[in-house]
Amino acid sequence: MSSIKTTLPLVAMAAARLAMAASCDCYLIDGEYPAYILVPPVLDSIDANKNADFSSSYFNWESEFAQFWGPQNWDNGAEDFVNVNSYNNLYIEKSGDSTFMTMRTARLPKFQTSAEFESIYILDHASIRMYSRTIGSHGACTAVFTYREANSLKDVQESDIEILTSDPKTSIRYPNQPTYLEDGTIIDGASNNICLRPLERMVHAETGVDSWPYHLAPKDPSKVNFNAWSDGGDWTGKMPEGGVAYQQIQWIEMLYNVVDKASCTSVCSIDADGAKPGFPVKV
Repeated sequence: MSSIKTTLPLVAMAAARLAMAASCDCYLIDGEYPAYILVPPVLDSIDANKNADFSSSYFNWESEFAQFWGPQNWDNGAEDFVNVNSYNNLYIEKSGDSTFMTMRTARLPKFQTSAEFESIYILDHASIRMYSRTIGSHGACTAVFTYREANSLKDVQESDIEILTSDPKTSIRYPNQPTYLEDGTIIDGASNNICLRPLERMVHAETGVDSWPYHLAPKDPSKVNFNAWSDGGDWTGKMPEGGVAYQQIQWIEMLYNVVDKASCTSVCSIDADGAKPGFPVKV
């Protein structure tokens, strides 16, 4: 077991609250405010997407959300097919009794518009749990991943949990990057695909930045990212014009940064019986 001490605010989306149910300064791991808005329309130009405002004050740079997560609005710079992240594609919606933080990606005639946010801080160790579903048109990828950039492919460190909307609904992918090098060399063992229960793709994801079998990814502190995207390439496939796909997240819980057990005075768990998202219990 690893004890993990939080030094930055924990974030639990939607139904989860930031307030703790118990007074805790350490966690043991094994293995609110409402913001309801109309769904923002898909914007029909690259510039409109790059310059779009936040869909809600929940996400702006003065918000509690943005003290830990950074929404993205950059594009990939491709000449043949631009993929542009937009604040407009990150929003809160309510469906029946459920509330989602939605990440949207949509295909326009000459480009793709997508959504991404990443941790403001570089983290050393992380254990991540999320409850989400991926739905929509073929040709999209939704993901949670760790990422550390580098000047060459061999030094990039990236570990992904990805869902492709072109895959069967029981499929989930666990690739590490890089999967190939500049000279075209394919790296064996950099990807693993598994099957889930045959229902909607609800993901309960956990990852540690030092626990992947492929040693190149990752070995150094990295950022944590979430995205929904497509670039029309071999990996995502090409979404049909007018197509839309979504990653709808009900909640995220993340513990990070390992400490010496001796420094802990009140140990809690988010995995023990009785623990609910956002409400750890003492162990």
